Amino acid sequence: MSLSILEAKKQLLSPPGETILETIENLGISQTELGERLGKNKAKTSELINGKTSITNETARKLEMVLGISASFWLNLEKEYQEEILEIEKLAFLETCKEWIKEFPLTFLKKLNFLPETRDKAKLSEALLKFFGIASPKEWQKIYCEESMSFKIELKHTATPQAVSAWLRIGELQARTIKLQSFDKKKLKSQIGKFESLSKSQTQNWLKDLQGLCAEVGVALCLVTSVPKAPIYGVARWINKKSTPLIQLTDRNKDYNSFWFSFYHELGHILLHNKSDVFLEGLNDIAQDEEKEREADDFAVKFLNIPEEQISSLSSFAFLTDAQKKKKVFELAEELQLHPSIIISQLQRYDIASYSDAVLNQLKVKVDFDTILHK
Repeated sequence: MSLSILEAKKQLLSPPGETILETIENLGISQTELGERLGKNKAKTSELINGKTSITNETARKLEMVLGISASFWLNLEKEYQEEILEIEKLAFLETCKEWIKEFPLTFLKKLNFLPETRDKAKLSEALLKFFGIASPKEWQKIYCEESMSFKIELKHTATPQAVSAWLRIGELQARTIKLQSFDKKKLKSQIGKFESLSKSQTQNWLKDLQGLCAEVGVALCLVTSVPKAPIYGVARWINKKSTPLIQLTDRNKDYNSFWFSFYHELGHILLHNKSDVFLEGLNDIAQDEEKEREADDFAVKFLNIPEEQISSLSSFAFLTDAQKKKKVFELAEELQLHPSIIISQLQRYDIASYSDAVLNQLKVKVDFDTILHK
């Protein structure tokens, strides 16, 4: 609503006392006499007429006796008045939030139906506050950019804390929609073999299948498309009073190999590190524990890397014909129990194959959450 409508609401606001005053005038009763009949002194009666004191159950009962109009009428009148005051106060507050929303990815959040399709800044402010589950912009500042009890990493040093916080919040909300078993670390470790099988076979619904496998052992795997101005690849953290591990991944610049590396990397954090830690990947302006990051990298690498003995035997790969290269890739995939797309990415990482090799790049699987999850 615009400020003019807000002012109009203020001008039209009518306290129940005005109806009381109109009623006693019709009955020929003065305010002084009304006070005597109600058992109220002059000051209390004036406050009631001027809307400075609310109509309680007791006052409504007395008004019914004195004026002959039911107590429920007076209580409903008071209720409607208080609701109008609340609406005016809310609109006035939302006017103060209009500057706060400017740096958030509003178009992106509208696309995902977290915000309404409107340009009304007051309505967008209200929806954004509800999206984050906060009472005011001050709470957003405290939770995401200052020292918070619930969110242990500060975004105040990042260039775009608004975009990053929106992406993180989407993950929290998505996690609530996933039906999870209780977390079981032992079962999670035993589930890794199924993760590997899935990464090799790449079923039609492999992303949903992976989410399901994670849910079976109590891990919330949240797949959130890349948010503009949020240079983030993934996060590992614990939610729900540190009872639920959350792995949140983006499809930002991801092929099949980088997706699985990110997944195993975040999984490594869950299995190896403390529940109080929050690991955000991709934000270079946030200090991370380098040792723990190396441990997570090492955990991921062992599921994807080509063994050194295989690397040394591939020195002539670049001289093969296109058909021979493709054949060799599928042979390695079968031998190493890895998806061909992962093999190609690994060959390129080791400079055995060129990143510009069009034939091999056509075999690589691109990861686009919107496309894959909504087939």
